[in-house]
Amino acid sequence: MRKSFVLLMVVILVASMGLAGCGKRTMENVMKDLQGIQGSLKSYQSKAMMLVQTPGGSSTKYYIETWYQRPDLYRIALGDDKKQINQVIVRNEEGIFVVNPSLKKSFRFRGDWAENQGGHVYLYHALVDRILKAENKEFSIKEGLVQIEMPMVPENPLVTKQQIFLKEKNLHPHQMVLLSKDDQPIVTVDYEFFDTGMSFKKDAFTPEAAMTLGPEKGALPAAAGKTDFGVIEPAYLPKDMVLKEISERDGAIYLVYNDAQGKTVTLVERRPAPGTTPLPSNTTVRDLYGTPAVVTGAGEVKTMYWTNRGVEFSMTGSLPIQEMMKIAQSTMGTVGK
Repeated sequence: MRKSFVLLMVVILVASMGLAGCGKRTMENVMKDLQGIQGSLKSYQSKAMMLVQTPGGSSTKYYIETWYQRPDLYRIALGDDKKQINQVIVRNEEGIFVVNPSLKKSFRFRGDWAENQGGHVYLYHALVDRILKAENKEFSIKEGLVQIEMPMVPENPLVTKQQIFLKEKNLHPHQMVLLSKDDQPIVTVDYEFFDTGMSFKKDAFTPEAAMTLGPEKGALPAAAGKTDFGVIEPAYLPKDMVLKEISERDGAIYLVYNDAQGKTVTLVERRPAPGTTPLPSNTTVRDLYGTPAVVTGAGEVKTMYWTNRGVEFSMTGSLPIQEMMKIAQSTMGTVGK
């Protein structure tokens, strides 16, 4: 009996030592485990709240609900702080769709937004991929969370680095923060729910299914061709750029801006007609942090499309993309005159 007791204690001691060794997180075993997750992840669902803070001091909250199914199907539903969905990004075999359910309007194109643009802000598998590829990572553990800090790639004039907090136990997402050059948070994503291994219906990743996520069942979008929203002027313009002309034609408002160097930007505002608009292959999605913007054009002149408060905007010009994004973002809180 005594020998059995001693043997049992030895087994328990060895097992506890083994568990202690396995439980210690290092940069090396975290990266190895993330590689394992990357290889085995078949599906997941997440719910999160995103806080966007502008340099001017204002802030906006958004709701994010994400569905993912391997290898490349996803649905990202974006809503307000009351979780009312107003934008949906859908990826399926036919391409990427940016859907506005309340307007019954969508844009369709082909691309790899999740991997190459802002998808990592919403998609866990894209975030894991960025962590694994990032150089100059800083690693720490505190209060049950693995913290990874790394430079923002590609370089961004607004965001210079990001912090990712993963749960130490299973490396599920807890929080993601995008920081300015002054280490001020620009975007903070707090996860409320994350789970893996679920099954989605065959038609879950379609623009038709996304259309049903509108604010009120049976509500009709505002009539196309009306300009009842007034004139919405952006609060931000690049240096030396001024408004030269405002006109109304074909059911749309046209605002033309130019500067001393001869650069011209045309902003068009309209109530969109329901339906899907196919876009050329040289199209990308840019993340306006809560509102996706579609950018077309392979040369110097590009056009950016986005919707907000029932109005579809298009902006055409030869400005850098980051400047176009700033102008677009500055229309979000502006009321028509």
